[in-house]
Amino acid sequence: MKFRLLICAIVPVAFALALPASTTAQKQSAPEQRPGLTIRMDTDLVIIDVTATDKNGNYVRDLKENELEIYEDGKLKKIDFFAVTDEAALSRPLAVVFALDTSGSLKPEETVTLREAAMKFTELMRGDSVFAALTFNYDVKVLQNFTSDPRKLERAFAKADRFEGSTRIYDAIDRAVTMLDRNAPRARKNRPVRRVVIVISDGFDSASVIGRQELARRANAAGVTVYSITLPSYMLSPTRSGERVITPLDATRVVSVTGGRDFAADAKDFAPIFKSLAEEIRASYTLAYYPDLRDGKFHDVRIKTSRPGIQLRVNRTGYTAPAK
Repeated sequence: MKFRLLICAIVPVAFALALPASTTAQKQSAPEQRPGLTIRMDTDLVIIDVTATDKNGNYVRDLKENELEIYEDGKLKKIDFFAVTDEAALSRPLAVVFALDTSGSLKPEETVTLREAAMKFTELMRGDSVFAALTFNYDVKVLQNFTSDPRKLERAFAKADRFEGSTRIYDAIDRAVTMLDRNAPRARKNRPVRRVVIVISDGFDSASVIGRQELARRANAAGVTVYSITLPSYMLSPTRSGERVITPLDATRVVSVTGGRDFAADAKDFAPIFKSLAEEIRASYTLAYYPDLRDGKFHDVRIKTSRPGIQLRVNRTGYTAPAK
C-alpha cells in the first residue's frame, strides 16, 4: 500500500500488532489476557498517544480503559486497543528526529554537552527505536537518516560545526515530519512505531516558507508528537529569574497541539532535560479504534476522561480517513 502524508498514521490492512503485557485486547476477546498477545488487524486502525497529568503536573500512570473515551466527530467510539507504556522498559518503539538549530543560538562548545545528553537519551529509549538528525539555519540539512546504530548518530551530531545565518525552524519541523512519513519504519517487531520530533532551538523563526497553521495540520494529521527544547539565549524575563519569554514557536501551538511539551534548557547540562523527556514519553497510553468511514475526509477526534482533575495531552486532534 502506498502511504501519503495525511494517512500515514493509519495502520494498513493485515498489519500484525504485537501488544505488550499491559495491553487490553478487543473487548470481544477471551477474558483471560495473554502476555505478548498478537492481534491480526483486518482493517484500518486509528492510533492515538495520550499523556495524563494531575493538577500539579505529575504524570498519572494508573488510568483504566473504562476511564477514557474516544469521540470521532462528536460520536462516542469503542476503544478497540488500549496499552500503557511500561515505566521500567519502553514497550513501544520510537522513530525520533533530532532537529538542531545552528543559526547561532547554540555555541559550538555547547554541542558537546548536547551530544552527550542526546546519546544518553537514545540509550534510555533504544530498544527497537530508530533515530535521525538534521540541522537548520538558512538551510535544512539532514545529517543522518534513521538508524539504530548510536555511533552513526554520534558522528552526525559531530557534523554540526557551523553556527550562522537565519532560522528556518518551521521548515525544519516540516522536514522532520516528512522524514517520519517517508523513511521511518511503520513497525518494529510487529509493534507500531511512535513518531517524535525533538527540536532544539531558541524558538524564533526568521526564514521559513511553510505557514505555521499548515505545519501544525501536517504534524497532527501524521500523528507526530513535537517536543521543543528551548535554548537559554532567550530564557529572559523582566520579572522572575529562570522564566523565559514566550516565543513564536510557543504562539503557534505546534508543540501543544501534537501532544508535546516544551523544556527550558540549561546549556551547561542538557542531561536533566533529556531525562525528563524520556520520562514524559514513557508515561503514556496508546488508544486505538477502528473507523467506520472510508471517505477520504478529515475527521475530528477527541479524548476525554471520567476521572476528575486530570489533564490529557494527545498527539492528534483528528485524522484523514482513507478513500474507498
